[in-house]
Amino acid sequence: MFVTGVSGSGKSTLARTMASWGHRAVSTDADPRLCYWSDSSGCPVQRPAEPDASWLTMHEWRWNPRHLDEIIADAANQSDDPLWLFGQAANAAEFADRFDLTILLEVDQQTMITRVQNASRGNDFGRVGDSLSIALASYMPFVTAWRRHGAVIVDGTLDVETVAEELLMAAASAVLHRRKPSG
Repeated sequence: MFVTGVSGSGKSTLARTMASWGHRAVSTDADPRLCYWSDSSGCPVQRPAEPDASWLTMHEWRWNPRHLDEIIADAANQSDDPLWLFGQAANAAEFADRFDLTILLEVDQQTMITRVQNASRGNDFGRVGDSLSIALASYMPFVTAWRRHGAVIVDGTLDVETVAEELLMAAASAVLHRRKPSG
């Protein structure tokens, strides 16, 4: 299962909550072998401490497809329990077919701003340099792209336990629809 959303939609918080409930849940941003900033040729680069709009528009947060496949294969070899990946990457849509279900956590822009500006948040995107203006500029294109891609929509503004329960319900529904006999 893949759960995505704009910055501040609650992906990392939900990964921790799902893991505390006994689910195999991974926040992709926490894996430096999977996630990295890249230049236009795809080469990894170090993000400046205070990235400006020019730097952010010329670089992307990306996934390494080989490492993604390793994570998925390792999870499949360890258990039949579903793996929950929580994250966002510029190239994530290229790998959507690797997941049984994609869920989009939707939050409004004001909720996004409030959450990303919280200093206790796990990462600083939205608080440093021009990252907030870039996050706001990419908000509608990101949401629209995942809606078009068929992601199941879950309201990310609800309390974390309710959202986690919604994720589990969406996964159960997807499994039931796959097993439904035809005809």
